Amino acid sequence: MFLPVKSNHSTTDNTANSEDVTTTSNNSTQTPSDLSPPGPNEEILPQAHHQNPGHCVASFAAINQMRSNVQLCDVTLEVGGETIHAHKVILASVSPYFYAMFNDDMLERTQGIVRLHDIDLLALKHLIDYIYTGEITITEQNVQTLLPASSLLQMHSVREACCKFLLRQLHPSNCLGIRSFADAHSCKELHTRSHKYALQNFQQVVGTEEFLLLPFEEVKDLISNNQLNISSEEKVFHAVLNWIKNDLDERQNHIAELMSHVRLPLVSRDFLMTCVETEPLIRDDAQCKELLLEAMKYHLLPEQRSLMSSQRTQERRPEGIY
Repeated sequence: MFLPVKSNHSTTDNTANSEDVTTTSNNSTQTPSDLSPPGPNEEILPQAHHQNPGHCVASFAAINQMRSNVQLCDVTLEVGGETIHAHKVILASVSPYFYAMFNDDMLERTQGIVRLHDIDLLALKHLIDYIYTGEITITEQNVQTLLPASSLLQMHSVREACCKFLLRQLHPSNCLGIRSFADAHSCKELHTRSHKYALQNFQQVVGTEEFLLLPFEEVKDLISNNQLNISSEEKVFHAVLNWIKNDLDERQNHIAELMSHVRLPLVSRDFLMTCVETEPLIRDDAQCKELLLEAMKYHLLPEQRSLMSSQRTQERRPEGIY
């Protein structure tokens, strides 16, 4: 027989993982009438609310151990002939991709073996481990497979962690590659930040292999940007020539369009005469010779500069954009 219990009385459970035990009335939802004193014939039934803060961690650790032991697993993921055993409900609880697969009218809903395509096996193993443990290690070696795999499985927290990791790795030698990677996987912020980094560090970027391997449109996009950070326009001229000469047969036809984005009127007169005018690629192209003539007039006729105003006569405006 229970002894009467005083209201608002609390005791502490002696188990290692328990919190305070608080006695309440036997009704889970109290209304104003519930708060009135009990009648003389009403029996007060004590209740205790117990919460174990380590319950979820311990439970998932046990489930993960069962996965390792292939216990109670109800799905096998197959990639490239290798298999990974798992529990559908656990996969579906973290990945919307798996949730849809196991709940919608898809063939995989009733199958015990699910064959996955277009995903790296090792990346999948890392992501399955993350689903069960909430932990993952991102490195330079695995980020390029983890990011697309997490995108496929719609595991947005891992995808975001990969993007942040790549942002921290930005360097003149890799920013263009990261920008291209971000564009391929629709990582908008990563693409924007890496593009701005390339603009801000252009003088170092043009000396990298990544720059020399850029397609034409991306070179044009960089050198035409008004926020390009350079010490002098001569750097842009040399960057264009180096890019063209890296694959002369395929790229020579782009010289006129690229040179139209080099602000030749802003280079020194000596540079025009010793470097631009003497360059065979410039001398052999009619449009480039017109650009050279425009620049020479800008220097020789300063009183007419207001009539020659164009983007090529405007100073670039780099900002602290990264």
